Amino acid sequence: MTSFGKERPQEKIESVIDIDGNVYRTVKIGAQVWMAENLKVAHYRDGSPIPNIQDDEEWSRLEEGAYGLTPKDPADYKATYGCLYNYYAVDDSRGLAPEGWHVPTASEWRELMAYLGGEATGGGKMKDVRSRLWKIVPSGSSNESGFSALPAGGRGRRGEIGEVGYYATWWSSTSEDALQAWHWGLHPDKSGFRYNPGHKASGFSVRCVKNR
Repeated sequence: MTSFGKERPQEKIESVIDIDGNVYRTVKIGAQVWMAENLKVAHYRDGSPIPNIQDDEEWSRLEEGAYGLTPKDPADYKATYGCLYNYYAVDDSRGLAPEGWHVPTASEWRELMAYLGGEATGGGKMKDVRSRLWKIVPSGSSNESGFSALPAGGRGRRGEIGEVGYYATWWSSTSEDALQAWHWGLHPDKSGFRYNPGHKASGFSVRCVKNR
């Protein structure tokens, strides 16, 4: 049976560096090793640039990979929360994750969910409440897992960015159909996970997991 304390001691695990030189903390959770920060890379693994699209109308017309940031203080947003990517960037054959890492599948998100105690309560063990960035913190929320989730919000398929401080949402690499792919997230006012297919033109955070 999995056992957690109130605040799990951080296990010494190597950091990972993306092609832009960004350094990410990592954490071992069960049999998986995850980034403990959201991805903020602006180039694919082969060095090709990922377009930074801020204009809402331009974003809504995209059918290729891109990322976006909040229009207010974008540099600060990126430093704190990472980038919001559409699914086309996740699915690009040039590779979004650093060498030796990948964007997790829906099955790998389910593995994490199960290890943390299931759909109803596992999400509460992932929130970085010490940062004070979550606007709402349900009783019992903690960063027991070391995942260090922050409420980056998201970007709708029409380009609008919102809900920073309330929601955390990450893509999986698993496509549902031509228009939708699975994503995982945390509620602002509950301790559980939320997950469902979302439009591929939406912008969500990305966490990477190490290859096994």
